[in-house]
Amino acid sequence: MRLLFTFLSFLTALGVAFAQTTPMADSIVQSVQQEKNYDQQIAILQKSIMKIYNTKSDETITLARFGYDLANQKNDKVNRGNFLRLIGLSMMKKGHIDSASVYYYKALKELEPTKNTEKLGLLYDDMARMYRKLKQSKRSLEFYDKALKLYEAENNLEGIARINNESGAVFRDDFSDYKTANERFEKSLRIQRQRNDSVGIGYALEFLGYNQLLIKDYKKSESYLMEALAIREKLKDDFATMLNYTALGEYYNQTKQPKKSNEYFEKSNALAEKIKYPDIQKYNYENIMHNYEILGDYEKAYQNLKAFNVLNDSLYNTKRLKDVEEISTKYETAEKEKQIAEKELALKIRNQWIFGLVALAVIIGLIGFLLYKQQILKNIKQQKDNELKLALEKIESQNKLQEQRLSISRDLHDNIGAQLSFIVSAIDTIKYYVADKNEQLTGRLSNVGVFAKETIQELRDTIWAMNKSGITIKDLQSRIANFIEKAKHSYPNIRISLVTDKNIPDDTAFTGLQGLNIFRIVQEATNNALKYAQAERIEIRISKEDDNIHFQITDNGKGFVEKEVEASNGLLNMRKRASELGEELLLRSEPDKGTSVSFGVK
Repeated sequence: MRLLFTFLSFLTALGVAFAQTTPMADSIVQSVQQEKNYDQQIAILQKSIMKIYNTKSDETITLARFGYDLANQKNDKVNRGNFLRLIGLSMMKKGHIDSASVYYYKALKELEPTKNTEKLGLLYDDMARMYRKLKQSKRSLEFYDKALKLYEAENNLEGIARINNESGAVFRDDFSDYKTANERFEKSLRIQRQRNDSVGIGYALEFLGYNQLLIKDYKKSESYLMEALAIREKLKDDFATMLNYTALGEYYNQTKQPKKSNEYFEKSNALAEKIKYPDIQKYNYENIMHNYEILGDYEKAYQNLKAFNVLNDSLYNTKRLKDVEEISTKYETAEKEKQIAEKELALKIRNQWIFGLVALAVIIGLIGFLLYKQQILKNIKQQKDNELKLALEKIESQNKLQEQRLSISRDLHDNIGAQLSFIVSAIDTIKYYVADKNEQLTGRLSNVGVFAKETIQELRDTIWAMNKSGITIKDLQSRIANFIEKAKHSYPNIRISLVTDKNIPDDTAFTGLQGLNIFRIVQEATNNALKYAQAERIEIRISKEDDNIHFQITDNGKGFVEKEVEASNGLLNMRKRASELGEELLLRSEPDKGTSVSFGVK
């Protein structure tokens, strides 16, 4: 039964939500949309909200949310934060203090970085009032002080006066700190006098008068209250004057002057009757009755008691009669029962509409979800098609690049290689003819021949790398092994070994450029060890460290101090090639302890 009641309550609330319209908000939104200038749009919204926010909370929330969306489109943090503040303020007026706090803190996050003192001061003031309602007086004063500092920095006198009055009331009512309260009320009064704000002066004087009454400084209390009364009577402010008369009635009651006290309570009653304020009338009659009891005039005390009871009973009976009238309207006559039946039928029809609308919303939601999923699948298919297209284009580009490599390598082999071989052959022939005639020339020709042969070998290495789209670890091992065999012929007394870790997969591959750079570094480091290190053993090790392939060339030669040796082109080239492979070349060497050259490939 409880679940059914909850469900029906939800449907009723939903029906109200569907039926609720805000033509005023719609009209304002339309006028804002017709305006193209952003600043004018914000000005229209803010002016409209200031007219209605005290009485129309729902419309204020609608307009503030619309304003927030506008400000968000322009990334306008100041107005974005202010519209959040206005939503929080309206939530406070509706009694949703938890929601208000959420919007206030969102506004705080937006406004504090902007340093906009006007909007930030208003937000601090609103948050202080929120914490007063929550009975968190210290937090309230923290925000009042923040607002006060902003207003003081900007010399905003109206804000300074207002905050002093409101924060003074916290000290008076929550902490009984009448001294601090009095200081703040006096400061507010000085400012209002400086601004010549009669209304503000009147309220500041009343605050001071009531504060002095609480601390029993009756002379000052009377002075402040009488001065406030003179201002309010001159302004013909009936509501403020009525409150002032009641305050003076309390003052003279406290100072044991019951007759004079009654004079002001009677004046207050006259105004309360004029402006239809029965609560104040009832309060005044009760105090007048007590004063007449003190004076010993029990007849008048009884008359005021009757007036109090009549007013009290009248207020009570008005409510009772209203309840009876509502019940009579529903149940007394058959006509009313018919109206009730019609209302129930209308409610039933409305609920059916609600069910229909909810069902329609669910169906639309499902259709939207299916369309959304279909669009996602379409996007995924399109993404895969694009990826396939890119992959095919990449393969085609790589094939063309490979064809160009093969063409260039053939040209190098057939032209430059053949020409270098011819040069070597020609040098050998020339050496044959001048062998016994000019030893110096023969030596130079031998050097040129060796250089040409080395050039041919390097050319072959380059062609080897260019002919392959990818170079596997086995290709590298084979190439390095061939190089080692040739080096052993030239240096038979030096033991050169190649060691490859078994955990390196055979299909590990590098690009052609990477393979050539690796081989050149290994070649250069080994040649340096052969020529300069006076080593007995050279080891070339290939290992795997994490996801990197690591290469290390070590010897047990004489070593050197790197800073004491001028950097050669060979060493500079090795460092450059290692950098292209993705890591820095590490060179470690110490005299009589050998040399180690290492690098990695990512």
